[in-house]
Amino acid sequence: MGNQQVLLQLQRVRCVDETGGKYVERVGNDEMRLAALGVDAAGNTFLLSPFSVGANFDDGEITHFPPKTLLTLEVPQGGTFPKECRALLMLAEIDGGGFNDIAEKAFAKLKEETAKAKADMEAQGANVLGLTWKAVWAVVLPVVIGYLKEKLSAGVSDDVFYPRDIAVEIGSEDFRWGDGTKLSPEETVEFRGHDGVYKVTYYWEVRNTESGRTGLPDVGRAAG
Repeated sequence: MGNQQVLLQLQRVRCVDETGGKYVERVGNDEMRLAALGVDAAGNTFLLSPFSVGANFDDGEITHFPPKTLLTLEVPQGGTFPKECRALLMLAEIDGGGFNDIAEKAFAKLKEETAKAKADMEAQGANVLGLTWKAVWAVVLPVVIGYLKEKLSAGVSDDVFYPRDIAVEIGSEDFRWGDGTKLSPEETVEFRGHDGVYKVTYYWEVRNTESGRTGLPDVGRAAG
């Protein structure tokens, strides 16, 4: 059947409540950027650098995407299923700077801690194909989150929200969801902080890399 790829697809970003409180909201708009870190089922690490998801958000406004691929993660064939891919979403309201630096440092920490956890497991007798990346992530994630909290508590000019951890579990070498397609149902994560609330909606898409085929056309889901 061959390897599979899992694409994290951004569908829309909704401003529920603009940052800054009711008085600040009257004189400005939110310029929002999103970044993502990922670990795939082969133990590879990925960074999507911060990019704009909207420059003038007011309460209730939504930015729709066509969709946009945030991460492309690998699921190798063979070994034991299910296999898991993980991502850490980071959102910020841009002000005086700092978000790009925070994202890059978080990715460096992710790479470092993933390599360390992998080496520790291999030292205990696990081989690469036998590594349980879900277990690796369980070790790595608290360290990366703690590192981010430390950096943010030191002060960043941009209003960086607390990151959100998301995951997808691939159950077979030709995985499909319950509707028979290779597109997951939509999922939404909420970011709260800095007197604001945002919701980010995404879905997962699985592709068999030998044929590149998917359950629906590559244009993805219609925005809703």
